[in-house]
Amino acid sequence: MKCAALIALVILASFADCRDVWRQKRDEVHNPICDHVTAVTPEGFKAMVLVGFSQNLHHSTYEELVPLIRQIETAASACCDEGASADCSKEELDLFQSAICASEEVTQKNHLEDCCAKTGADRHHCFLEHKKRIPRDSTIHNVPGKEKCEAYEKDRVTAMGQFIYQFSKTHVLLQPQVILGIAKGFEGILQSCCHDDNVDKCFLEKGTAMKHTAENRISQLKSICLVHKKYGLRVIKAIKLVQYSQKLPQATFEEVAKITDQIAHMVSTCCKGEMINCMKERKQLVDDVCSKDETLSRTKHLAECCKLSIIERGGCIEKMEADDKPQDLSEKADSFIKDKDICERYAQHGDQFLGSFLYEYSRRHPELSIQVILRIGKGYEAILDKCCKTDNPAECYGGAEEQLALAIKEHLAHVQQMCAVEKKLGKEGFEKFMLIQYTKIMPQAPYDGLMRVAHKIASVFDSCCSKDESHLMTCTEERLTNTIDETCSETDPATINEHIDHCCKESYSERRTCILKIQPDTTFVPQPFSPDVFHLDPDMCDMEPKELFATTTKLLYDLVKLKTTMTNEQLMTISAGFHLLKTNCCADAAKELCFKTQGAKLIETSKGMLGI
Repeated sequence: MKCAALIALVILASFADCRDVWRQKRDEVHNPICDHVTAVTPEGFKAMVLVGFSQNLHHSTYEELVPLIRQIETAASACCDEGASADCSKEELDLFQSAICASEEVTQKNHLEDCCAKTGADRHHCFLEHKKRIPRDSTIHNVPGKEKCEAYEKDRVTAMGQFIYQFSKTHVLLQPQVILGIAKGFEGILQSCCHDDNVDKCFLEKGTAMKHTAENRISQLKSICLVHKKYGLRVIKAIKLVQYSQKLPQATFEEVAKITDQIAHMVSTCCKGEMINCMKERKQLVDDVCSKDETLSRTKHLAECCKLSIIERGGCIEKMEADDKPQDLSEKADSFIKDKDICERYAQHGDQFLGSFLYEYSRRHPELSIQVILRIGKGYEAILDKCCKTDNPAECYGGAEEQLALAIKEHLAHVQQMCAVEKKLGKEGFEKFMLIQYTKIMPQAPYDGLMRVAHKIASVFDSCCSKDESHLMTCTEERLTNTIDETCSETDPATINEHIDHCCKESYSERRTCILKIQPDTTFVPQPFSPDVFHLDPDMCDMEPKELFATTTKLLYDLVKLKTTMTNEQLMTISAGFHLLKTNCCADAAKELCFKTQGAKLIETSKGMLGI
């Protein structure tokens, strides 16, 4: 079977549920395993099992998984025969885990003896916890384009199977449909680049673009699970309420609220790592949304997505742009600003009232980020808490619109200012700029960690600053929020300093603004100055750009740690001195002597300037 067809069938496995169709064919006992095999064909079923095995059996090779997949295929096919055994009424997860536990070699190699000693829900839970403990190895082995093409053209199914196996192993909690979507994108690159005149250049260009797309998608999914774990379903519902109110301004509050509740439940399931139930809930959600003809009649992009195949429409709905606002939609949600009974409605309905405010505000402002709107919602709640205690609430909350508009204006101005800096400095210069800013506020953090943060932030502005104003804020803040989620979870913020710890514990929408307010850490006591830290030598003259960038950023990090309150002028003076030294000494016949003598002078000048 051609790999393109195989992958399409596997993606179908993430969504397809043909129980009704199957029951029309055979009015027999519930047979979920045969249902699934029939829906996706045996080849598609095998490929889906490959993802599951790869995510769970970390110590098994691809070749070792092939016999297990065949065993599963045989057992699953038998469930579709006449007189299928009672075991076929069990869920797919039981078949999957039983096949693993039947192999003593596989069980021992992957340390699953304890799990296989359990049964039922206890065994399912044990397997899930085992998967969560699997070490993450994100090492990427760069294979020359020519070798990739040769392997693909020789055996498409094996080449793509190897890709799915490797990617699944490094992303053990990633949803299968996402892995298979990435695999489909990788195959597209193979089909395009393997016939290109410059194979390696083609792989570099298309591969880089695909890598960024995959990283963004994985970051989104990781972020939503981190938010779910830290803040719970209430915040997940608020996020999704804003998101789909923006996308579907023609839909009613009740319609959007129902979608929001279903998504929140699905997020809870998916973030537990229950991938089979995750896929089923996702499919059910899309089916429910696309079955509402009355809602679809009022929408444009949703209606278009629902016309697509089962394979395509879920992803289409997630990515769809906002529909046009209703023609009769007022510019402002006056009923939340001018009505006299606002306090009574707020007291009576609480969260539902605030939810309807978020809905009305979001459908009027698709250009705002989710976080900005949630901050506005929080600000509105604070205004009501204050004003509803006064003698004249209406007069008090009557100026709320101006206060909220000012917050939006300030945020947009900040993003535009950062884009201006990024444009002036370029991506690498902006990355250094961010490294400096974050070293000042958390000098206790290790260089590698700060460099990852600086790189991610620079990538965000590099991608987003070219967007028009209607997409600028949504692009920057959504992706910056994902970075904050990962940063606050990867390291215990309390081990860095109290300011970062405080901001990471802030409410979901306030964390970024909290971090922006942090001043340089004046309590940090650096290590005693040592010239060895600033190692300047002729090796710099022959470094590749990537290596030189890493060397200079490490020098910047060490320099800023010496005095977190150094001014930009001091830093620019020292940096200019360093670049002049490097230029002159690399052109000098006696490079080593030049670096030694001039480097010592630069160090002494810098110490005097900084007063250290």
